[in-house]
Amino acid sequence: MLIIDVNHGALDIAKEYINLGYNVSVWDIYGKLEKDKDILKNLNYSMEHINLISSKEKPDFEKYDNIIAPIHCPIDCNFISFHDAISELLYKKYGNIHKKFIEITGVKGKTTTTELLYYILKDEYNIFLNNSNSGSITPVSVLNHINRLNEENKLDLYNLFIFEVSLGITSCKYGALTNVVENYPIGKGRRNALNAKLYTLKNADRIYINKNILDNYGYDNNNLDLVNNNIKYKYIDNKYVDNKNNDNLKKLTAISPEDAEIISKYPLKYKYNNKIIEFSKYIFGAHYIEDSLFALNICKNFVNCEYIIDKIKTFEIKNRMNIKEINNRYMIENINPGLNVKSIDYAIKDFSEIFDGIVIIGGDFGCTCEELNVRRLSNIINKYKNKSNIKFILTGALGKKLKKYVNYPYVENYNFKSTELDKNILIIYRKAIN
Repeated sequence: MLIIDVNHGALDIAKEYINLGYNVSVWDIYGKLEKDKDILKNLNYSMEHINLISSKEKPDFEKYDNIIAPIHCPIDCNFISFHDAISELLYKKYGNIHKKFIEITGVKGKTTTTELLYYILKDEYNIFLNNSNSGSITPVSVLNHINRLNEENKLDLYNLFIFEVSLGITSCKYGALTNVVENYPIGKGRRNALNAKLYTLKNADRIYINKNILDNYGYDNNNLDLVNNNIKYKYIDNKYVDNKNNDNLKKLTAISPEDAEIISKYPLKYKYNNKIIEFSKYIFGAHYIEDSLFALNICKNFVNCEYIIDKIKTFEIKNRMNIKEINNRYMIENINPGLNVKSIDYAIKDFSEIFDGIVIIGGDFGCTCEELNVRRLSNIINKYKNKSNIKFILTGALGKKLKKYVNYPYVENYNFKSTELDKNILIIYRKAIN
């Protein structure tokens, strides 16, 4: 067996398969171990049973019965994705524990949706939550957390587990694909993010998907085909039907944000299925509609709708378009590692439609595997240059690079904690998790 990519957890997966009796080789395709010698020192198991292949070598794929790699790995051979490998390992070690899992994937809104799910259900269930506010959201992180809880004799303390997972989902009872705001290439152009995420939906017993994905990417409500080892799953009458075995039905719910009728943009209030859903004054941005629709529909499996609506009214989240009123002015903070061009565009649009003031934009590079396209972002910013009610200030490494393409002031280290506001401020800052 060959397992690829130490960056994303190959050593953790290798340990599991060695314990199952497999002969394992690990290809450190990106040279992670060469750059960080401490990784091997901190391992809690011996490497003597692993054949380690350095980044300077290329393994002969035909030598291996099984190849396991991240779904975005740039290789030209058939392989088992990390998502599927983790699903297999979870079942082998813990049986049907995935029946207690809710997993969320997508391009934007993943963290907020998991926080909403946790907040709505936490008083009724003992919940373990992992999202990008906590650390890694690779598929391997799901197994690592379950292993840790088991080792600490805490696994039985929880009757529900909520995971944000990147580029798809592992085995779970409820799995959601919140959106595909951008369908970007992965694996150095060999695959794309949409197909990768859609492929993993087979791992959920019950599937929730944004209807805009069906509409915008050539699917319709009567035919969503996903290929899984030459088995096609069709979306028929709100169900997945496995054409090879019609007994295998997976309930699918297509959620349409367009079904929500906006009553007020701030404080955010909307009507959905004849119910009024409203947020507190600490929440800002129309994107919360989409996130809350997924939370609402999933939570209906656990609690009643009125309870969910009451909980949403008091929901708050740090750094995700949360809003503070200071001296009759508003400061809105959107500080997170996963900001992409589309989400930044939406944030500026929402702000400019409600407030006048300053948009501070900047931050760090290297926050996620998918790096921000600065030229595309500069085009988005220039789109707002004729709006007289907002001005831009650039900051950080990202702002410095943006300065090459847009003519706005640059401040190397802007003071975000100033409480002496004389203007409304939107802070858009791409920041790595510490």
